[in-house]
Amino acid sequence: MRFLFVSRIQDITGEKIKGQVDFSAGEPWRRTTSEDKIEISTSVVSEAVGQLVSWMALRDNKFTGRPVFLFASQIDLSGSIPAPGTVDLEAWISNRSEDSFIFSGTAKVGGKTVVEIKECGGYFMPLAELEDPEVTRKRFETLSAGGLPANPASDAFNFAGLVDQVLEVEPGKSIKTAKLMNTNEPFYPDHFPRFPVTPIVVINEMIAEATRRMMTKDASKPAIIHPIAVQDLKIKSFIRPGDTAIIQSKVTETAGSEFETVSEILVNDKRILRGRYRYRQSQ
Repeated sequence: MRFLFVSRIQDITGEKIKGQVDFSAGEPWRRTTSEDKIEISTSVVSEAVGQLVSWMALRDNKFTGRPVFLFASQIDLSGSIPAPGTVDLEAWISNRSEDSFIFSGTAKVGGKTVVEIKECGGYFMPLAELEDPEVTRKRFETLSAGGLPANPASDAFNFAGLVDQVLEVEPGKSIKTAKLMNTNEPFYPDHFPRFPVTPIVVINEMIAEATRRMMTKDASKPAIIHPIAVQDLKIKSFIRPGDTAIIQSKVTETAGSEFETVSEILVNDKRILRGRYRYRQSQ
């Protein structure tokens, strides 16, 4: 399962980069909707925007430092991403230094914005500590020259498997779950070969799966929830292979079919992530 979500780089001008990602009907990060339609996780498309801006930063620092994201002010998830299909990506850096950066970006399908990232940032880690710089450089050249094919088709990722155990739950109000990050998780080889860490897209999906279980009041009718936004996301550390992540979510606001949670993740009793997540629940 390849964890690469930029198919081609189309243009880099100043502090802005444009590109695309192609999704096949067999994209591993797909879901089948209740209407039997294939859609791609919006968290994956958010990751694609982040990967796109990372390519520009890597080029600019001559493949010495890879961006590592620590916070996001706002991520709006306002649309669906059908597969097969192509998503147009755009990102721009609004502020950067030798050590840190802030960027924003969008993803569009047919000209309609499906993901918008506002003021996301972090710092640079030495690329050689994460992966082989020469492999990364050649991948950038391939993306700029003609691009990569869509990810190879495979079985759909088991999103439900992002929760191993429900430790506590008050249906519709709060939940506490656990997930052991196995060393053979399929995303670790690409993220990153020399220092594998759990991608933010997987972390967000882990929280979403815990939230879905929290909102399920009748086991015979699992809740269907759709992410709408992530706000005030702060990441303090990594989730490494072998770690057990404790996910805690609590509903803080409800308005019709929409609700908001404050969610956090702890590893070894230390909070490593906290954010506000907004969802819409289908009846």
